[in-house]
Amino acid sequence: MPVIVVTRLRLRDPAFFDEFFASAVAVVEQAQKSEGNVGADVLAEAHNTYWTRTAWKERALMDAFVGTQPHLRTMDRIDDWCDEATFVDWEQASTDLPDWQDSYRRLVASGQGASL
Repeated sequence: MPVIVVTRLRLRDPAFFDEFFASAVAVVEQAQKSEGNVGADVLAEAHNTYWTRTAWKERALMDAFVGTQPHLRTMDRIDDWCDEATFVDWEQASTDLPDWQDSYRRLVASGQGASL
């Protein structure tokens, strides 16, 4: 069953932007090239807040992505860069990425904090 993952990350200080951005670009490119990925998108919001949404053919393929570099290295730095790191994932019938409003609603309803 396809899996959708949405994250919301807020930088604690704009001084971290360059390092954070370079890592975020590397992770999005990694996702786009990973087996089983069928969509990856990013949204910049006000107040140094950034969203991602990805779609995967199945959970095992998403888990394989999460467990490899550069995603692992980036997650190791999230607590340095961010004062908020929230994510939500769910299974759905289609591999279509949800719109940003649905992503927001799901994050508010069921999101959980990443280890900071």
